[in-house]
Amino acid sequence: MTRVIIYSGKGGTGKTTLSAATATVLARMGRRTLVLSSDPAHSLADALGVEISRDRATQIAPCLYGLEVDTIYEWRQNLSGFQQFVTSTYSNRGVERSTAAELANQPGLDEILALQRVMAEAQSGRWDAIVLDTAPTGNTLRLLAYPELIIGGDAGKKFFKVYRGIANVARPFRRDLPEDRFFDEVGTLLEKMEQLANFLLSPEVSIRLVLNPEKLPLMETRRAYTFINLYGLMLDAIMVNKILPRRADLGPYFDYWVSLQRGYLADIDSSFMPTPIFRTVLQEGEPIGITALEEIGRATFGDTDPGALLFDERPIWLDQWNDEGESGLFDLCLRLPFIGDGDTVDLIRNGTDLTITVGRLQRTIALPRILYDCKLGKHRYEDGVLRLEFHEVPGGSQSERAPDPADKVRVEAA
Repeated sequence: MTRVIIYSGKGGTGKTTLSAATATVLARMGRRTLVLSSDPAHSLADALGVEISRDRATQIAPCLYGLEVDTIYEWRQNLSGFQQFVTSTYSNRGVERSTAAELANQPGLDEILALQRVMAEAQSGRWDAIVLDTAPTGNTLRLLAYPELIIGGDAGKKFFKVYRGIANVARPFRRDLPEDRFFDEVGTLLEKMEQLANFLLSPEVSIRLVLNPEKLPLMETRRAYTFINLYGLMLDAIMVNKILPRRADLGPYFDYWVSLQRGYLADIDSSFMPTPIFRTVLQEGEPIGITALEEIGRATFGDTDPGALLFDERPIWLDQWNDEGESGLFDLCLRLPFIGDGDTVDLIRNGTDLTITVGRLQRTIALPRILYDCKLGKHRYEDGVLRLEFHEVPGGSQSERAPDPADKVRVEAA
């Protein structure tokens, strides 16, 4: 598959610049590269200094192409029947037609359509590498979580099939039920959501978080780091941007800010290692155009290949501890850094699913098959890793029994 690199971070940290710089360096290396923007406030064209199409890839330089995803275009291509039904439903209830059309754009689906376009481009075989410039962190995390949330598991898909069957039977008696086109599009969307969830977990896709050496971006990046690990996504680099140069001629005003940044840079190193950390010094001029972006890319990555998978440590893994002749003892390990003192992690085992809640974040993961017949035992949080013990239960199937009260546990962070 095509190598896909997703840049995310707090607004104003320089995601667009680093995305474009990475793509420019890859193109200069002879790799056919597409750089996309899913941020509604598109600034990718401004950084590249050229006009970019919103429906098809625009060639910018040899081997370099750009695209600013137009969600209105994607809506019309993929969900026009869905939009028409929702619009008519609002309109039949007295909502003005123009307002109804706006309400039909369901929250969150614009992000899904943007990510769906990225997946389609990655699977087209046209590109060696794709670099995605995303919206600020909050929207990006919602975008990355939506595929799993929208599917709703097997129950969600079964409910959709039942609703479609009921609508087919009742349609002759009611005019406000959706047509087959609506169900076809929503069914296709559910299938693509499942594909997206698998696509994001594929080994060719990784995320890089961009921050500035300041308190608020550091705090937000820590939260994003925990979220990405919770969802089992691959994070292969931390990008520190807008670092002030250490120069004696800048005066006492800048000396203060350089000193302040030095402290945050040390915090960043201690927070995210062993994840690779790349630093970009603030440029003297605005980084606009291919030449300036290539200089930034080469200064940032040095001799490192920016298209490589820079770190491949998975956030979820399984350790087996049983000795020969003993029943199975496993540790399901989840790397969840930045859980503070007094924070609570709630765990609920229900058959083959394990629901994990960390603060306001919640995710249900499917347990590995080897743990289906195991019972959830002790649990501990140490060195940023949540370790859950599972014991084999001789002669019994945990996946087919009712939830045990002992399977609901609460872990206080140390």
